[in-house]
Amino acid sequence: MATNRSEKRSAKRAERRASRSEKKAARGQRSAKTRRAIGDFIVQKRSIVPNMITMSNMTMGFFAIILASRGDARSLAVAGIMVFLGTLFDAVDGAVARAMHVASPVGVQLDSLADGIAYGIAPAVIAYQAYLSKLPSGAAMIDFGMFIALIYPICAIYRLARFNIGAEEDDHTRFCGLPSPAAGILIALVPVLEIPDFLSVLKLTVSFPWQVFIAIYVVISLLMVSRVDYSKVFPDIYRIGGKPFLVLAIILAILGIGLFSAWAIFWFMSLYTVIGMVFYAIKLIRRRKTKTTAKGDACQ
Repeated sequence: MATNRSEKRSAKRAERRASRSEKKAARGQRSAKTRRAIGDFIVQKRSIVPNMITMSNMTMGFFAIILASRGDARSLAVAGIMVFLGTLFDAVDGAVARAMHVASPVGVQLDSLADGIAYGIAPAVIAYQAYLSKLPSGAAMIDFGMFIALIYPICAIYRLARFNIGAEEDDHTRFCGLPSPAAGILIALVPVLEIPDFLSVLKLTVSFPWQVFIAIYVVISLLMVSRVDYSKVFPDIYRIGGKPFLVLAIILAILGIGLFSAWAIFWFMSLYTVIGMVFYAIKLIRRRKTKTTAKGDACQ
């Protein structure tokens, strides 16, 4: 009897052990399936990563619009910084997509739409609230400043559409017209320069008369839809001096931004804009001289 009871207990323990082992194996299989499913989802949906970076650029532009709508000097300055921060996301989303092998037409369109908000609409709202709203208004709700403000987004959106059409033929060495990020940063940072000690060690402020600002605003807008050639700065530096020059340029840019913040960014973008115009003017003069010489030779 005692032997039978002992054997029964041993059999029950063995059954329980076997049952636990089966349950463990089943849980392990389910865990493995879950891990494989998650892994497959991540692989299939990895395009979410660059798209989220693109959306971060759009988010900065959206926040800039809301901040600018408040109208006070500090909100306008923060809005300008938001536009610049958006360019950091805009600069890497394409590279991330190519590195992850998920570049797609959808990503291209998302990038363009995000740029339209961040560099087309946001800088115009900042400009209107900071300067153009001060222009004399008529009896209607729509004042003269609104019509001037409209020039910039029209040019920016047109430039982005033109860029998308010519993207396949792009040689990736030059921009045709001032890039919308550079234009957006130039316009958006002007209110930042009016606040002393705002993210900068320089005890320097500048206030543009509205007449001067309107001239800058219109010129920047028209440059976006012009045929003026603008270089792609970092690729050009890499092509001329290789990785050492590129690393040095990036370090100097970070130091300049860290020390002088808005001033360093504003003057770099201003220099970039002016140099592009100067080189384009030189190219036109040389082309005209070449044509004149060719006509003279033909006459002889």
